[in-house]
Amino acid sequence: MLRVSGGIILAPEGINGSICGTRESVAEVISFIQSDERLMGLRQVESPVSPEEEAIHHGHTSSSPLAAGEDVPFRWDHVRVKLKKEMVSLGMPSVSPIEKVGKYVSPRDWNSLISDPDTVVIDVRNSYEIRIGKFKGAVDPRTKAFREFPSWVDDQFQLAQPKDQVVPNSSSGSIEKATEGGQKVPPRVAMYCTGGIRCEKASSFLLSKGFKEVYHLQGGILKYLEEVPDSDSLWEGECFVFDKRVSVDHGLEQGTFKLCYGCKQPVSDADMDAPEWEYGISCPYCFSSKSEEEKERARARQRQFETWGVIGGPDKGRRPAKTADGSDRSITHMSS
Repeated sequence: MLRVSGGIILAPEGINGSICGTRESVAEVISFIQSDERLMGLRQVESPVSPEEEAIHHGHTSSSPLAAGEDVPFRWDHVRVKLKKEMVSLGMPSVSPIEKVGKYVSPRDWNSLISDPDTVVIDVRNSYEIRIGKFKGAVDPRTKAFREFPSWVDDQFQLAQPKDQVVPNSSSGSIEKATEGGQKVPPRVAMYCTGGIRCEKASSFLLSKGFKEVYHLQGGILKYLEEVPDSDSLWEGECFVFDKRVSVDHGLEQGTFKLCYGCKQPVSDADMDAPEWEYGISCPYCFSSKSEEEKERARARQRQFETWGVIGGPDKGRRPAKTADGSDRSITHMSS
């Protein structure tokens, strides 16, 4: 049996996933996937996990966070393969990166591209991710979900209508479309996200809307932080990740942010000093949006974790055993 955990998404657009396990086990899974010629040449980002970090992620130490082991990719008994209409939910299955996609830019060439004044740099992640780190000068669309991105593009750039006229851009010599609102479609757009997946869809969407030069960071922020040294970096802050590390810095070293288990947003030490902070319950970003009833349910959840080490008690995830007469009974495991 392979000791591998994680989640894999299959869609008409391709495959995406995060898996965790021993190096040999992970290599065997990747080899199996790539035995299908349609899935050869997958881009990979590797983040080593120490035995100590693994124990924390599994909830095996006193410093393990609430609900440790509940979310992928660090739970051995939790493997998911999902079939979806879209790899990431833009709400537009007809927008396909298979048919057209922006130009990939390697991490080593990224600084030069985004330093060009004619390049508009757009962060296509959600606002809570951008809050803790982004590339210098990048635009924050302030979206709460990726599905909001198309509306933001339409509102921001007010794309060309029949009455639009073509005017020269004197600074660069390129041609731009002037809209009735006076805004212009930028001559060049560079986008980025955590691992490069959302940009596949976003770049395809922009091309379908008439944008001409659309670029995106190959491998995303994670690949950039892995390959570009801190001394040459244009990245500011830390990168939010969807696992128990919460955030990473250059070299993919674990960052300083923790997670609010009330809203799953990253929080800093200063946030945890705020009066709205209550471990496992709320933080400054969700305190006002939660009712007292929701907070009390979260407190009960927290008490369960402190008592049993898992949410739901010692029988969580197990089917009740059958007695001789066929009725259900619970099993309680004791240890010294």
